[in-house]
Amino acid sequence: MLDADWRDHVPTTAPWDGVLMCTPDHFDVIDEKNVFMRGQQGRVDRARAKDQWDELADTYRAHGVRVHCIEGGAGLEDMVFCANGVCVLPRPEGGADVVRSRMNHPSRAREVPLVAAWFEARGLPTRGLPEGCGPLEGHGDVLVVPGRRLLLGGHGGRSSRPALAALADLCGIPVVPLALEGSRFYHLDTCLAVLDERSLLVHPPAFTGDALATLQQLFPRIVLADEREAAEHLAVNAHALSDGHVLVPAQATRTAGRLARAGYEPLLVDVSEFHRSGGSVFCLRLDTPSLPHAPTSAER
Repeated sequence: MLDADWRDHVPTTAPWDGVLMCTPDHFDVIDEKNVFMRGQQGRVDRARAKDQWDELADTYRAHGVRVHCIEGGAGLEDMVFCANGVCVLPRPEGGADVVRSRMNHPSRAREVPLVAAWFEARGLPTRGLPEGCGPLEGHGDVLVVPGRRLLLGGHGGRSSRPALAALADLCGIPVVPLALEGSRFYHLDTCLAVLDERSLLVHPPAFTGDALATLQQLFPRIVLADEREAAEHLAVNAHALSDGHVLVPAQATRTAGRLARAGYEPLLVDVSEFHRSGGSVFCLRLDTPSLPHAPTSAER
């Protein structure tokens, strides 16, 4: 069990090299997998979604982040949220463990082999979780503490606690389990963002009391998101860069102000078309390590 002094004994890891993003050509809302999707079927403006996706990719590039690209598949309308297909867990010696997700919905399960194949083609083999451990929806529920061999794992929404334990055993990496409450915040990344190894952005109503107490014990600085922005605009589905910038949904201006007062530099990015499906900035990218094989023409 970790305590407040965990930084004294948890290994450090190499910085991420870039992000993987999936093209939005097939993005759509055709069913209701979460409450954000309610009433959004047939309302996606795909041209606007592409413009917003391009803006997000350009924002990363403008801040020195390499952007890799995987093509979305026909009939895989949620694959643009590529944070969910696998878990990429950095190693102290460099590289990463890549573990295939176990998705709840069949349409999303079909994404997993495509994302796994992308990593395998670039020299990073993938592994699967044992049968019977339950679902684990990638980095929707598994958040990496930047620069550390430590994970925060959400359960009670889409992913199971036994699957988190199986991930810890498979990769030899500690996972802090955090119980979620309610259906609106169905993934950990909708209510918690890890800003750095000492700081979090949190929406407290999404957690049980024990989970909040654990976060307060392990992280000395917690920035509270604006409650309305978290519930309506996915304010906490943000992505912190290593240089102190934090990419935040454009509608989350009050949350951005709180981050600025805490010493961060928020970058407001409009990805509101993707909010129709319950995803935002963090869902639309997947952190990548330095890749053993050279990029191909499919990357940019």
